Amino acid sequence: MRYSSTAQKFVAEETADNLRDKLMRVTTPCDALRNAALAPLQDFASLIEQLCQQIDETVLPRKFALMSDAGVEATIVVSNRRLIELEIRERKVALDAGANSNAETVAQECAKALRALSLASGPLRVRLIGRASGFTTNGTTCTAKYLLEYSRPSTLQNRLKAFLKESHARSLGWIYCSGDGQAVTHDPDEEIMTWLRSLQEKVVSQGDDKANRRSVERAGPTCSAFAMTADTQVLIAKDGADRLFAVFPTADLATAMSSWHRMFKRSGI
Repeated sequence: MRYSSTAQKFVAEETADNLRDKLMRVTTPCDALRNAALAPLQDFASLIEQLCQQIDETVLPRKFALMSDAGVEATIVVSNRRLIELEIRERKVALDAGANSNAETVAQECAKALRALSLASGPLRVRLIGRASGFTTNGTTCTAKYLLEYSRPSTLQNRLKAFLKESHARSLGWIYCSGDGQAVTHDPDEEIMTWLRSLQEKVVSQGDDKANRRSVERAGPTCSAFAMTADTQVLIAKDGADRLFAVFPTADLATAMSSWHRMFKRSGI
C-alpha cells in the first residue's frame, strides 16, 4: 500500500530542510562556526546533530574523536559521507553483525551506543583527528540521514510496541512476537486468532526461503497489508527481530497505516 501524495510531500519537505540547513551553514561566519565546534555538546540530540553535519560534509576518509573533559571517549571513521566505523572506549560497535543488516539498523545501533556514552561521559566535543587509513568498507554503513532519525532518545525505544499500543483499540486481534521468542496475543475472536496463528507459523517456517526473506525478512522496519475478508485486513509489521500480526476492519486500516508512517517516518511501504 502506498500513499504517493504523502510520499511526494515528505520528499519535498526533506529536500527543502536540507537545502535550508546547507544555505545557513554556508552563510554563517567562520568565527561562529569555529566557536560552535569548540563548545561542548550538552545533550544527545546536539551530539547526533553535530556528528551528522560532519558525516554529511566529509568525502575523503577521515577520523573524528568524541572528547570529554577526561579525554578521548570514542573515535568515528567517516568516508564518502557515510559512517564507516565507530569505536567506543576501544570497543568497536559491530556495524555488520548480520547478513540482513541495513543502513537503518546500523544507525539505530550506533545511536544506542552513542546515547549510552553521552549519559556516561557527560558533555562531549567532536574533533577531527585527521586522515583515516587501514579500514574496510565491506560491512554495512549509514548516512547522516539515517542517524539523524535517532536524534531523540524516544526514537530508540521499541517503536513497534508503541505502534501496537496506539493501534490496539482498532484491532480485531493480534499476535506480537518479540525477538527473544516470547509471544503476546489479543484474541477477542477465536476464529480470527486461529487464522493469525496459522499465518504466523507459515511466515516463520518460510523464514529461510530467500524469496520470502526479501519481502518479509528485511532487517529494516517493514509493513504490509492484504485482505482477509471483504471487511477485514491483515497487517504484518516487522522491526528488527520483533513481529506483529494484526487484523483490522478495512475501514480502519488507513488510520493504522498512517500511524505506522508517523511512527517510523516512512512515506510509503
